[in-house]
Amino acid sequence: MFYLIGTDEAGYGPNLGPLAVTATLWRAEEDALCLESLFDVLAPAVVTQYGKKTAGIPIADSKKLHRRGTLEPLEMGIFASLCVLDPELELPLSSELLCDLLCGPAQMRERREIPWHTPETEEMLPRDLSSERAAELGEMFSRTLEERGVSLLGIRSELVFPRRFNVQTEACGSKGVFLSDTTLGLAVHFWEEILRQHPDTSPDGGVPEVRIFCDKHGGRNFYLPALMEHFPDLPFCVVQEGRAVSEYVHYGERAVLRIRFQAKGESILPTALASMVSKYLREVSMDRFNAWWRERIPGLTPTAGYPEDARRFRSEIAEKMEELRLDWGDFWRDR
Repeated sequence: MFYLIGTDEAGYGPNLGPLAVTATLWRAEEDALCLESLFDVLAPAVVTQYGKKTAGIPIADSKKLHRRGTLEPLEMGIFASLCVLDPELELPLSSELLCDLLCGPAQMRERREIPWHTPETEEMLPRDLSSERAAELGEMFSRTLEERGVSLLGIRSELVFPRRFNVQTEACGSKGVFLSDTTLGLAVHFWEEILRQHPDTSPDGGVPEVRIFCDKHGGRNFYLPALMEHFPDLPFCVVQEGRAVSEYVHYGERAVLRIRFQAKGESILPTALASMVSKYLREVSMDRFNAWWRERIPGLTPTAGYPEDARRFRSEIAEKMEELRLDWGDFWRDR
């Protein structure tokens, strides 16, 4: 039995809005390599490009799929995947319910304390894809996965809003370390879920193999201290540590665990889907952010939150911040 956990983030660089981090969990009965070449295994049902006549399900690096003015390319892959995970999922659903579904109830309280995550900014999703089309894509995706012996087992995300981002980044000492901690926290969640499914060593001596793929975080090459913190009971061997790839392996009695940190990991389908989900969650949150501010400052130009435009936006809302007695800590990320 082989498992793959793909992870990715969106919103690492901006000063405004949340950092979104996602992990996806997949399983294959036979060859672990098929998990790393899922684009080939699942073609032509899964495609890596989007166009008006796209018949398949687009799954790729979110930077390649996202189009200004429409969320449809992201919604096709994301909602097809959600329908695979829950065939009884009722669409459309509210933006808050989507967050609950992907982030879990533990983050509900934090979101409720965010000024712009209020009922007045909620919208129904998918926004640019019909619920009927999403269900059709989900059925096609389910059939294809079953035919190819592959399972999508889970999607889990974390939205980190400015106040927690600032506090925890300061505690970690850098954005890169904080991103590693957040990403590995999601990976550990799925790792523990896999171990619950395989409580004992297989009678034939075989154990599941788990592969975790992470992006390079902060340009670092050495991740063993972070792994020791998040997997304290697992001894790791260093396979390689370098600019292109840093890889580690643990040979355990219950499972083999391989963890790879590499640049441009979206070439692997589980990581590409994680990229899409993270981007979508951040885009939906930023839409709510901009809607909240435009309600208070009519004619205000929306922002994506990246540094140069974020400074423009900050100067334009400063007077209103003071008038409303709002705390910059709820809005502005210091790093």
